[in-house]
Amino acid sequence: MKIEGTSDLISIVFGKGHPTIVSEAAKNTEAHGARHPMSARPAGGAAAQARGTTDLAELDGGREIGGGTAVPRYQSAVTQPAAGLAKAPELLAAKRRVLSGSRLPAASVRFAGPAEIDVFLGELDQAVRPFEDCLRKAGARHSDRAAQLKAIIKKASIQTSKTRFECPRDMAEFDARLERVVRTGEPIVLAMPEGGGKVPVPLKTGRFGRGPDFAEFLGIKMRAALARVLREFHPGGAHVVVVPDTCLHTRDMGFCADEVRSHLEQLWRDLPRLGIHDEVIVADTLAYLPADWGSVIERSVAEVVASIAEDDAVREAAAAQSRSLMFIKDCGLSDEDEAVLFYAAVAGHPDGIPPGVAAQARAFQAATDEVTPLYMAINHHGIRGLGLIERVVDGLGFSSASYLRASVHAKPGCPRPALSVFHAMAPVALLPMHALGVRVIDETPRWGLSFDVVGRMRGWQAVCEATTGRFLFYETTQEGVEMGGACAERAAA
Repeated sequence: MKIEGTSDLISIVFGKGHPTIVSEAAKNTEAHGARHPMSARPAGGAAAQARGTTDLAELDGGREIGGGTAVPRYQSAVTQPAAGLAKAPELLAAKRRVLSGSRLPAASVRFAGPAEIDVFLGELDQAVRPFEDCLRKAGARHSDRAAQLKAIIKKASIQTSKTRFECPRDMAEFDARLERVVRTGEPIVLAMPEGGGKVPVPLKTGRFGRGPDFAEFLGIKMRAALARVLREFHPGGAHVVVVPDTCLHTRDMGFCADEVRSHLEQLWRDLPRLGIHDEVIVADTLAYLPADWGSVIERSVAEVVASIAEDDAVREAAAAQSRSLMFIKDCGLSDEDEAVLFYAAVAGHPDGIPPGVAAQARAFQAATDEVTPLYMAINHHGIRGLGLIERVVDGLGFSSASYLRASVHAKPGCPRPALSVFHAMAPVALLPMHALGVRVIDETPRWGLSFDVVGRMRGWQAVCEATTGRFLFYETTQEGVEMGGACAERAAA
């Protein structure tokens, strides 16, 4: 498989700088130099760093040595909620509606002024407060500081059985780094690749959902709560560093580079209004790409393709990854009704779908299969192998030797912080980049996230900012939040 124009992956680096935590002057001090020795720099070796290139054999995590044989090891980024649209009853209800000659319902819109938006932000704080209190109580159950901090991070995380949080072997590196942070008094830095844009799937994020909305605000608030509680138990402080990764997938997944950049810059502007100082740091990922990023990715794709051909386990992982990517990759459709039929076919419900649309869905599946090795190469050989998270952590003035890695994909030894509170309209594993914010009007308003097609089929109202027209969230009442067949039947009527 030949990947042409790989330089497109790095040609979208923009000029605007990223938020800086440690000043250049401070970085030149002896104390800072002691905290960040050259041995803590990203993998690749001093010689490779000096020449600005990296051999595939040198990639950190690129190979796992066992029994004297180098075996490719790919950690899948498959997430079931990425394909959650396939199971939404509203998708089938929308399909029936379109096939009957009707159109996907248009959302009604109301506009909120600055004062009302401030009220909504206050509600977010109230929604997150019980979560924060639970973290505090989890830490208070222990007397040893490292145990306190680990208990707080575990309480803030989901899918802890998949990450094997209680397994000493899988958590060995995490535990060692946490002990070091406690011993040295360094700040806790929990760094995680995540988001940086909305997936270009019209039934998920719709025409409204291109910028940051309350789904992302909720996720930011959750991570800020985690940092605040960790600071209460650790005098050295704590930060959650978000490393947006959609900017790395403009070629394979079809993310628009300009849109991704606008999303990032808008989120930077939003953070102060959310009351976020440095509890959560959203990095400018492209500013940290190594010079050889493009060449390493191009060479790595060939290795991934070969591994898929030779290894049954890798082939199965790639197939599962492709099924997930079908609901992430841009399908190129602008007509919403056609998109309903297209994604119904993609989801495995082709009955009644016009032959031309069904053929489009099959071609899209083949195109997604073909680009999956590039996606896997970026995640495995690029982000992990080239130490991109470590480069970001060091660049922000912290220590890549001490940071704690987090993820939004459950992997052994890698916590997955929750990005929403727990109730029916806040699926805990659904990511903000796949969904839109939802406000459930009740005695105590609740906040969650859902797909655009769900809001449209259920008749929810879209709330937008009066001054800019920017989408903020969908609004619904208690009566509209039940899940399952009853709601689908009502939506189809």
